[in-house]
Amino acid sequence: MNIAGGNYYCLIAGLPEISPDDKKLSLSVQELRSYLNDYLTKEEIDVINLFFYPNDNAQILRLLQKQEPDPTLQTVFTASQLEDEINDPMFVPSYIKEYLLDLNKEDKEKNNRLPEVELSERYWNFMLSQKERLVKKYAEFSLNIKNLITAINCRKYQIDIEKEVIGNSYFVNQLKTSRAKDFELSDDYPYVDKILALFEKDSTAEREYKIDMLYWEFLDEMTGHKYFTFDNVLAFMLKLMILERWSNMTTEQGKKIFRELLDRFKTEFQFAKEFDI
Repeated sequence: MNIAGGNYYCLIAGLPEISPDDKKLSLSVQELRSYLNDYLTKEEIDVINLFFYPNDNAQILRLLQKQEPDPTLQTVFTASQLEDEINDPMFVPSYIKEYLLDLNKEDKEKNNRLPEVELSERYWNFMLSQKERLVKKYAEFSLNIKNLITAINCRKYQIDIEKEVIGNSYFVNQLKTSRAKDFELSDDYPYVDKILALFEKDSTAEREYKIDMLYWEFLDEMTGHKYFTFDNVLAFMLKLMILERWSNMTTEQGKKIFRELLDRFKTEFQFAKEFDI
């Protein structure tokens, strides 16, 4: 990918410096997206959009359940566009199109997986198929962490791990089959022990923050010796998304949303436990 012959200097030089300790942001994620639209090619914007499709997933699930669209979600497609796509999928990414086309078929087959799990798996497979190195590495790292957290909670609530984790990698197979505390993964994946330790002693909010910092460290490692590349643009955006999330949590509304997420998390696990999903 190239911007002005591969020179990202002007673009990156115009971005503010950010650090994990920032409490007030001089730039929002939405403002950054608008800023990037003026500098990047369509192909590069398509890569940027990959990281916002989970919001489109959430919006689609709301619409399918006949709920009002959530205006706070930073999606790629508008709610009205997604409504049109649900009826006749044409412009959404291939994984969403396939999911929508398969809905009727899955109804007949009585797929026991939760819709959000099914759509999420398709999204992550889509991400892992991307050509951009940082996208694939970040997707692998992120999916491993999400699956590990899911497996830890499944053990805690005595839920079948195999039905909840996503993918068929070595990492996932270990989560499904190993009875060891670390799923016999910590030698190859050092962050496994770090996350297990967080679940032993930290509060939920502290744990969430420290896990986000693992993402931050990963992005630093991936871009440590690169300063003016597209990878740096992606890393900056992903870090800004982390900061904005926690900046919002300092407001009363953010705290309310966080409590609601926790309640929903507990309810979903209780539902799964009672009905053996």
